[in-house]
Amino acid sequence: MKTFNEDLQKILTLLQKNINFSFSKYADGEYAILRNEYIRNCDNWVFNPETDKKYFDELMWSFTFNDPGYYVGISCPCCVPDEHVKWMRETITVDDNHLTWANLFVNNNYIDFKNLFIPEFGKHDIILVANESATISNLPFKIEEHIKVSGTAWKDNFNLINDLAERGYNNKLFLFAAGPLGNMLSARMWKQNKNNTYLDIGSTLNPWLTTTNRGYLRGADTINKVCIW
Repeated sequence: MKTFNEDLQKILTLLQKNINFSFSKYADGEYAILRNEYIRNCDNWVFNPETDKKYFDELMWSFTFNDPGYYVGISCPCCVPDEHVKWMRETITVDDNHLTWANLFVNNNYIDFKNLFIPEFGKHDIILVANESATISNLPFKIEEHIKVSGTAWKDNFNLINDLAERGYNNKLFLFAAGPLGNMLSARMWKQNKNNTYLDIGSTLNPWLTTTNRGYLRGADTINKVCIW
């Protein structure tokens, strides 16, 4: 049986040993897109199934992509309805060893993320894909490059899916704070270039980059929540 913190430590060990891999997480917003449902999320982006089919197709491809070194985080039964979890587990194609929590870096694991992952980031050459308005100077580690994207990056910056993979990066650690675009990039870039590591980090760096618009960042009870499998 998986445990929340042990899976976090597994990802940390891969980083510490400089073993390249990719991690992509699919939470409630991504779930709605994968089910082809209209959604306006808390970051104010909108998915409309009538107009956004190509983005749906790409996200579904990334969700069902299966390759050694590709780790996928999905929602857990303590955070979403059972039918959501059931659908994700039935649709995913990676094996159990490469399947983990969408919330892996947050809730009760966020303390270890801050204390262990952020110092580790400082030992790598970082390429950050994040909002164009992000305050990079506040970060507690240096970055090599900030690839600026919009608040609706998975639409406005969709071209990055192919463009970044063609740039020939080597021995870099990519951090994706770009909504569903991070999922798409995590899969596409890993498929095309396994010389780097790719992490879909979601809102974890928001305290430094922008506003803290998530409960676990504002001191809500979720900071003590240990997600179950």
